[in-house]
Amino acid sequence: MRIALTLLSGIGYGGATYFRNLLPTLAAIDQRNEYHCFVPDRHPLIASLRVSNVHFHEVVRERTSALERFRFEQLALPRELRRLRIDLLYTAKNVAVFRAPCPQIIAIRNMEPFMYREFENTWLLDVQSRVKWELTKRSIVRAAGIVAVSQAVRDAVVERFPDTAQEISVVYNGTPAVSLRATEGSEVISSHDARDRHVPLRCARDDSPFLLSASKFVAYANQLVLVEAYARLVVQRPNAPPIWFAGGIHDARYFRRVQLRVSELQLTDRIRFLGLVPQGELHRLMRRATMFVFPSMCEACPHTLLEGMACGVPIAASDAPPMPELCGPAAAYFDPRNPEDIAATIERLLDDATLRNRLVATGAERIHEFTWERTARGLVETFSRIGHSALIR
Repeated sequence: MRIALTLLSGIGYGGATYFRNLLPTLAAIDQRNEYHCFVPDRHPLIASLRVSNVHFHEVVRERTSALERFRFEQLALPRELRRLRIDLLYTAKNVAVFRAPCPQIIAIRNMEPFMYREFENTWLLDVQSRVKWELTKRSIVRAAGIVAVSQAVRDAVVERFPDTAQEISVVYNGTPAVSLRATEGSEVISSHDARDRHVPLRCARDDSPFLLSASKFVAYANQLVLVEAYARLVVQRPNAPPIWFAGGIHDARYFRRVQLRVSELQLTDRIRFLGLVPQGELHRLMRRATMFVFPSMCEACPHTLLEGMACGVPIAASDAPPMPELCGPAAAYFDPRNPEDIAATIERLLDDATLRNRLVATGAERIHEFTWERTARGLVETFSRIGHSALIR
């Protein structure tokens, strides 16, 4: 089959991680199918992945806006699919190409449109999420097949669209194990301010303990409640390690609320904002951290938790789905809406070295369940099933 993949959206955060790791693995394990990838010009995979069964089509400028990329997918991409006689289209995001001339598979990798009403967002984010939800609903109905990146995602889709139960395959993300060695020995971590300007930050001494949390700043990521929890922890444990937040600013108003609360609680000397830290350097921080704390309330299959297990850091995580599904017994869980429970969970881990070691050892075993080879094989199986069904029809 000729299978098309659109890499025009999701070019940051988890989307970049997904394709950078998936495509080389997919090309290596599947020699029967031919893959046509639609990318912005000068996409990094063009130079790094030179194999006979993967073809890149540079169709938009590198810095084209999200709206322009969306317009290309919906208006121009269908013509390209016809010209190349594509048999199957895979869009690794919630939104289908509505005029595609071939069967298509969508991946539900973003749960924000399903749950945005539960959080206090800016009006603009609410509008954007409502649009994404409407597009997601139409896409689920339009798709010939659906990939859910966790069982929690599958449950959420089937609850709202019961007729899709037979069309959904659960295919977990892998963990980018190769990149975990990328910055061994590095002394500097990097950050970005609100304008994504590169700002060097010098780390504290390598033996200085700290807690680490990493997620973009948006209401569902729940950093504000974590700050409240940390304030309670400091009262109970004045010598608690500082906490470092890594992550870009998705909602500037929410980020300012977090900063203001840190100031009100007089925690500015104990809480540090690192900005958007490059992935390899985030892994280095994970390996150094006393603990990784993940309070998010809305995720699909967060790479960050997989990376934490691979890096060997003890994890304290939200008990909201799909976090327990991914980490299983390799994390200590808390109610993400309860600052007291978060603080108690962190303190329990700080006090119990045996528990921390057990979580790390369990994570080292569990991470073998999340490989990019397994992800690629799951997708190839889904491609074959949907493609075969389309030929029969």
